[in-house]
Amino acid sequence: MKSFFGLVLFFLTLNGFAQDTSFVRSAYGGGSLTVPNGVCWKITKAFINSGDGYNILISNRNFKSEYLAGEKIQTPYYIAEMELLDKKDGVFYLLYIEQRNQIIKK
Repeated sequence: MKSFFGLVLFFLTLNGFAQDTSFVRSAYGGGSLTVPNGVCWKITKAFINSGDGYNILISNRNFKSEYLAGEKIQTPYYIAEMELLDKKDGVFYLLYIEQRNQIIKK
């Protein structure tokens, strides 16, 4: 029993020191997201969707390679891939983001 609690404590400690995380954010076309302080974001994948049940993968060239703390990610109001959607109004972006702690150099 003691070793079980030691093992659980070990994994909780590792989780506490984890620096990278991945998540998904959404924004409407022409909208923006702001990177929080102390972290940097890299967009790994991006999709567009108009609410009709399927996502269209778009090129990462629509975004910078990395966004630092305080920077805004501006989603384009219009891109050519939007022509593939049935509804062209109310298009939103699904951004798959990798977050890392920002290293501050002194």
